[in-house]
Amino acid sequence: MSIAAIDIAELAGLVTALENAAENIATRRGDLSGELSGVHLPTTELNRLDAVEGWIDDELPGLRRRLALARHIEAQTPGPQAFVQLDESTIPTATPEEARERADRAAELIEDYDDGDPPQELVDLLAENATDPYFAHQLATQVSPEEVADFIVSASSTRRQMAGATMPDDVEDVERFDEAYEATLDGLGAAYGTATQGTGDLALPDDYAASWSSAITEESPEVLGQASALGLVISRGTFSADFLTTVATDVYEYERELDEDDMWWKRAHSEMGADGYGAIDPVHGDDEGAPTGYTEYYDPLAGIMSAVGRNPEAGHALFGTGTFTYIEAGDESGMVNEFLEYVLAKRKWPVDDGAGADAAIAAAITPYEGGSTMSTSIARDAHEILTIKAAEIEERREDSNPFSDIGHLILDGLGLIPILGEPVDAINALWYAAEGNVVDAGLSAAGMIPFMGWGATGGRWTRRALNADELAALRQTDGLDELPEGFDGIARADDLHVDLSETDRLALEDYTGDGYWDMNAALRNPGADIPAGLQGRIDRVSDALANLPAHPGTTYRGTDLNDSQLANYEPGEVVTERGFMSTSTDPDVADSDFEGNTYFIVEGRSGRDVAPYSEVSHEAEILFNTGTEFEVLDKVFDEDMGKWVIRLREAP
Repeated sequence: MSIAAIDIAELAGLVTALENAAENIATRRGDLSGELSGVHLPTTELNRLDAVEGWIDDELPGLRRRLALARHIEAQTPGPQAFVQLDESTIPTATPEEARERADRAAELIEDYDDGDPPQELVDLLAENATDPYFAHQLATQVSPEEVADFIVSASSTRRQMAGATMPDDVEDVERFDEAYEATLDGLGAAYGTATQGTGDLALPDDYAASWSSAITEESPEVLGQASALGLVISRGTFSADFLTTVATDVYEYERELDEDDMWWKRAHSEMGADGYGAIDPVHGDDEGAPTGYTEYYDPLAGIMSAVGRNPEAGHALFGTGTFTYIEAGDESGMVNEFLEYVLAKRKWPVDDGAGADAAIAAAITPYEGGSTMSTSIARDAHEILTIKAAEIEERREDSNPFSDIGHLILDGLGLIPILGEPVDAINALWYAAEGNVVDAGLSAAGMIPFMGWGATGGRWTRRALNADELAALRQTDGLDELPEGFDGIARADDLHVDLSETDRLALEDYTGDGYWDMNAALRNPGADIPAGLQGRIDRVSDALANLPAHPGTTYRGTDLNDSQLANYEPGEVVTERGFMSTSTDPDVADSDFEGNTYFIVEGRSGRDVAPYSEVSHEAEILFNTGTEFEVLDKVFDEDMGKWVIRLREAP
């Protein structure tokens, strides 16, 4: 048995490079051949390119198959993994054309199925080929979502009949059916998920995800229970972030627009309230096991959220971008992601008790090496929602408790956020101790100890947050003077004091005093001739900021913009802030201390904490250097606040 270690990101880059090369070679060869022929020059030398094209054609299938299998393996392991190991003997050896023929046969079996046990030939084909991108692409283009749903609903109908008519002696038949049905569900989920990750000539049509959304939200489908079946299939696969983001957003918007109680239940049950006619999941029933143990899986968004739980990138897109909304209860208020609030506080999850939604949020807020700092912003939003909407959540989550299911994870994540770190660790320690988890309680309490505390917190996070070289360097560090370059995150997490030179300190005190006005007025006037003295002050502030550790995370800014300035902030645009940009870690400071018509929510990477050098340290100021670029994620007018709310993310 030969074991290969796969760097998923690097392999994906290689596959894309080869796909682009193959396309470019053919295009450029044709163009060049035409040019040469046009001036009556020979084209025989271009035949050398045949060898290059042939080599790519030979190598690409194996690389694509390794990448697809690596992604599938990675998704089965909790937490994002940069590397996976796979057995080379499991890589399909069929030619791409043979794989497509197998997919055609699987499509025939799906189309011909009416009832009874799922065909064993189909079970075997899916088990052997579901992660083969050539098989998956062919199956996805040959079998529509409606046809997939028809198969699942028919199999579910058979299973219900077996449950109603089965005698004790027939339990083995039910168990055999369940085994085949489970394998078919897993195979279909794996195949369609693999297909959505195809690139180059294996990329699905641009509207492919939308075709699934349309099938799920179709009000009167030919196959009753169609939405439930598609949600169940999605729950079993590793789908691309783009696919999941599109389908989840479409279903969410459809639910909000229709605003009908129990609408998915109604679409999978008769008005008389008898057994459903949608998809069933035979594994997760209240009475697990044959013959009656199954769940009426009528909620498609639950299945979609379950799949998002295996794709942090999709979680970041859903919970960290898009529309934000103002929430309040009593004396507490906050600005949070609208979809996150819907998932946590506004929606009921009758099928899985919120397990899929909790998994999706957990994936989005778990920090990992190479991941986005957006995870901390999402954790902060989730914490605000759980705090402000506690009563509403308790009412809607009758059989599950997100405080217990993901509350620890949220608080653990916030323990790595500057300023909030220490008090949140204190809360978390009490929470763990109250539940008898003394080991993690000790880790959280130790998180309040500078530097050493970060190492303890790392008992939960370092496996994903640091790479091997950084861990080795950390173990070899005996004192702060030896702290290796690149570890400013440790200083942030543990609130270590950073010694600045007298020049740097005075420069920051100049800016945070009255100097900010003159400096920014000059910087934001493109035609201004900045005096040498003022330019020197600006340069000293810029240099001082460079000597402070970065402070990534979500901050807030209140200001007043005229119509012309507001017009610059349109979603999708990249805006360069010519001057220094002041923000605050405290949303109330940005909203109340600074009058104006605009409220910014900023997801930054390079801001610096200048509060220790300010006369108004309560403003908790995070300052961005001149020339920082931001992508505009969202822009809405909030009627309750009477302000424009603009979401920015610092550009790479």
